[in-house]
Amino acid sequence: MVINIKHFIITIIAIFLSLGVGIFIGVVVDSQHLFNEQQKVLVAQIEEEFEGFKQRNYELMNKLEDYKLENNRHDKFIDTIYKRVINEEPLDLRVMIINMFADNNYLEITQDLGGMGVKKTVEVNITEGGEENIEDMVLAIKDILEKGNQNEEEITDYNMDKVISKLPINRDILLPFYLNNIKYLDVKGEIYSGIDYVFLIDNGFKISDKNYGNLRKEIINLIRSTNMPVMILEKSDTDSSSIPFYKELGISSVDNIDTKLGKMAMIMILRGKEGHFGEKETAENLLPDDFLVAE
Repeated sequence: MVINIKHFIITIIAIFLSLGVGIFIGVVVDSQHLFNEQQKVLVAQIEEEFEGFKQRNYELMNKLEDYKLENNRHDKFIDTIYKRVINEEPLDLRVMIINMFADNNYLEITQDLGGMGVKKTVEVNITEGGEENIEDMVLAIKDILEKGNQNEEEITDYNMDKVISKLPINRDILLPFYLNNIKYLDVKGEIYSGIDYVFLIDNGFKISDKNYGNLRKEIINLIRSTNMPVMILEKSDTDSSSIPFYKELGISSVDNIDTKLGKMAMIMILRGKEGHFGEKETAENLLPDDFLVAE
């Protein structure tokens, strides 16, 4: 019998093809099994980690609740102390507020003064102006400081003309009178009713500029020439702090006046304390060490 080589070759090819198909199917089945096993392991790991996250989240939520309770206790404590501080002794003070290029963001602070026994009698607004305006204001203040006694005589004459008083002029109306006679200043309020304290609000506009810096210094010189105490007030979220400038001039400061702690510091300064209080780097203390003891 003669074997056809063609059939022989086809048979061999068929055998190898069958073997290859079998191996491929086996590999696929085995790979699928291996994939399923790895998937199960991965799912188990994810579930385990998820349980861990849930546990940690539960613990953090409990800590958050504890912090909230603690924070509420602190708030209640601060409220109690705040009420005690503002009610301890009526301040009965008249203040002048000088806004150095500031906006109305401090309006709510002035509205709180009434509950502290503090009355805003005069408000002075210094707006952003040209360099010439700034220089003119500096020259005007220097001129006032040089004349001194002559200005006091002018106020006395005013009082006589208005039949207000024939007594010697009170120094508590000098500063409002001076500022009211400086061009470019917007002075509002009871100018001749007298003041006891000056609040300075400054948003730091061009504070590093020589001319603007000179204006700030001359205003402080003018305030001091009338023996009026002064403090600088600032909010805790102010972008640019002006307190370092005034700290060098020896002006007491509060850098968180938008908080009850800041208001307490302000009250204690009004009662005679001195220093720099608040939460920023320029602050020396959060509150005076003996803040519940009035001098």
